Amino acid sequence: MMVKRSSHIWLLNAIILVVFILQACSAGTKPQETSATSNQSKDSGKTSTTITIGYQSPTAQTWGALIIKNRKLFEKHLSELVPDQNVKVEWFDAPAGSVLNNNMNSGKIQISFLGDMPSLLNAVLGITQQNYHSVFLAFDGKGAQGKNQAILVPKNSSIQSIEDLKGKTVSTPIGSSSHRMLLESLRKYDLVDQVTIVDQSVTVGMQSIEQDKIAAHATWEPYPSLMQQRNIGNVLQFGEETHIDYLAGVVANSDWANANKPVVIAFLRALNEAHEYAAANPEETAKIFKEESKFPLEVCRKMVNSIRFDSAIYQKDLLTLNGSIDFLAGIGKLSKKPDLQAFVDDRYLREALESVNKPYINETDIQGDWIDGKVY
Repeated sequence: MMVKRSSHIWLLNAIILVVFILQACSAGTKPQETSATSNQSKDSGKTSTTITIGYQSPTAQTWGALIIKNRKLFEKHLSELVPDQNVKVEWFDAPAGSVLNNNMNSGKIQISFLGDMPSLLNAVLGITQQNYHSVFLAFDGKGAQGKNQAILVPKNSSIQSIEDLKGKTVSTPIGSSSHRMLLESLRKYDLVDQVTIVDQSVTVGMQSIEQDKIAAHATWEPYPSLMQQRNIGNVLQFGEETHIDYLAGVVANSDWANANKPVVIAFLRALNEAHEYAAANPEETAKIFKEESKFPLEVCRKMVNSIRFDSAIYQKDLLTLNGSIDFLAGIGKLSKKPDLQAFVDDRYLREALESVNKPYINETDIQGDWIDGKVY
């Protein structure tokens, strides 16, 4: 048993190490060296520009970025919309949204794929920092009613229900969607004040579960599926129990976006094409996810089927984000509440879709639920 357990620990640690090595390698040039710059090419007379896009391979609901990167969709649409520019696209893979926010605030990254909580924290930076403003352009991955999140327990844990967490210590990344999901789960049983919640990153939390050092850990995909596949952790509760949608989106430097509108349109066209590709080519998409993220193919196949890749901004999505603002304010994570009407701007997305003759959802449908079989 000790040999088997040690091999499991070694295997998970090896996977985590590979992910972080990938992040370092896929970033190419460090973000502080790849901020958006322009100069005139002596040979072609074209303006040369470097654009840095941030993404997170440890967060499956931001994996629309992996399709754009792998298939060079941004470059494709840039060549169509800004043929007079030589645009070099740099990709920076970060372990967490906070890293991307720091680099966006300092002007080193122009566009980032972020979870809902980091997106809102980016909005706060946009209204509290003198030289940085931000805009929410579109969504990427969506998890209906909390799908793609879970509360995990060690493989041989005696904990069988949320009620069994009473008096126990549970970990999660504080201020994340999984933290909100955990609190909502505990609140249903009046256990919020009877469970100790500690701050642990996803990778540390996974190690804590595998080594039986924590009662439970609340996290997001692809880690729950990875733990189940490796048979080194069990799901205590799925996020759907909370009925709170789990969202991820795309945020840009607003000043940069205003000054480079054709580039933003090209990016959103690429995002739309990536989402359509995922819906039409699930197996090929899973292989791209595996190649770019280094997670097992079976886990990647599950992500293709469980995540709704859809840029569209429904009214219900804004209500979810408003709930997340209240959550962040309630735990003292907001220095100022962002105004979603000022932060979220779907005009770029609408124009991008119109440019490829694809009408956006109408004003009636936008008030309702996500439309099955219709993604942007």
